[in-house]
Amino acid sequence: MRYFQLTYIVIAFLSFSTVISAQENDKNVTFVGLEEISTHISENDYINFIRTSLFDQPEFKYAVSLSAEQEFNLKYARRGRFGTISGNVINDESFERNIQDTQSVRKRRDDSFDASVEIRQPIYSGGKINADIRAAKSRALNSSKQKQQTVSSLIREANEIYINAVSDDFLYNYSTNLLDILRPFKEKVDDRIQSGIMDPIDAAIFSVRYSRIETLVYQLKSAAEVSRNNFSFFFKKSTVNPAFPKMEINQSYIKIEKKSYEVDYAELEYEEKREGIKLARSEYLPKFGISARYTRYDIDDDSNEDDIRGGLYLSVPLFSFGRGIAQINSARAAAQASKNSINIAEKEDNITESSIKSEFENSIINKPYFLQAFKDTLNQRQTIEYRLELSGFAANALAEVILNEITQLKTLLDNEKVQLAGYLALLHQNQQLNNIFRIDLK
Repeated sequence: MRYFQLTYIVIAFLSFSTVISAQENDKNVTFVGLEEISTHISENDYINFIRTSLFDQPEFKYAVSLSAEQEFNLKYARRGRFGTISGNVINDESFERNIQDTQSVRKRRDDSFDASVEIRQPIYSGGKINADIRAAKSRALNSSKQKQQTVSSLIREANEIYINAVSDDFLYNYSTNLLDILRPFKEKVDDRIQSGIMDPIDAAIFSVRYSRIETLVYQLKSAAEVSRNNFSFFFKKSTVNPAFPKMEINQSYIKIEKKSYEVDYAELEYEEKREGIKLARSEYLPKFGISARYTRYDIDDDSNEDDIRGGLYLSVPLFSFGRGIAQINSARAAAQASKNSINIAEKEDNITESSIKSEFENSIINKPYFLQAFKDTLNQRQTIEYRLELSGFAANALAEVILNEITQLKTLLDNEKVQLAGYLALLHQNQQLNNIFRIDLK
């Protein structure tokens, strides 16, 4: 007994030293320090793998279409500075006349079939054109931000799908192997019960623990199949890449002072609403410009008569029965509400960022403890297996430690997922994630 205790202490000490050394060397890299994970994918290869999957996603194509729409709307608004050229054909014929005065102009006027071309160039429109351009520019910038956020969100989604597929598949295979180790003891327990050399209570305890492990394995199998299907659907690949990504957690990339996408949305929307005030006011301000018109008379009779006219035009609204004031005040209220939404967005950004940062930092702190706990459990199982080969029968202890080993491994992998997901979430929250994955959408 003392020999086994000494052996366990030595193994645990060596394991602890190895883990601590690994943590010191790789404390900022994901999915390292666990010897059971033998297949990794480098950070550069992982980034390239994620990048290539993004641009075929329907969310990205939809965001690109919306952004293109707003760019064309901006071009349309800028074209408002230019004049308009219009053509008219006027067919004016009298079907019946009842005029007593033979000298009347209406009496002497002939029927006409004229054509004209008119040019109108606005000079002042109450600020409407400039306000339209600035509002369209804000919408275009907002749409561009939404496109960037869509890509950043897709990176996070792709990472989650990839990590879930790899870790769930690894955990299922690992637990299946442990169940295979325990399975022969189930028959031995039955034989010992029939031989009367094992207490039925101990046999019942073993049966309960074995059933729990078996149920857990089936649950892990189901989760692995779901994750595998999600992987195939998103990445358009039939098989899961079993490699865990070695991503360096570089906290210097996390710029906490940068705004979130939602804050930028709120600010751009406020700029648009402010231009809405000017647009509402422009409807009740004077408008003037210049116009020129060329008219060709009686085009159906090959007439040579024509003229060219031109001059200034002026439109001055006089009285709108309070509609103008009401419309302007409504636009001002909408702008004030939009301004207040900036504070709401900043508050939500701080809350979300604080929550993500807390989970992320805790995952880094917890990693060496979770890793050591798993190593300890693994060493316990190996010690019990070694003891079973020499003497004694400790099936209950083996079943319990196997169950703990699966649980500890799941906890460790979940913590790694939280660490990587938290790192990407913080980069996303501060609009840095696309830069890390070398995607420029400006």
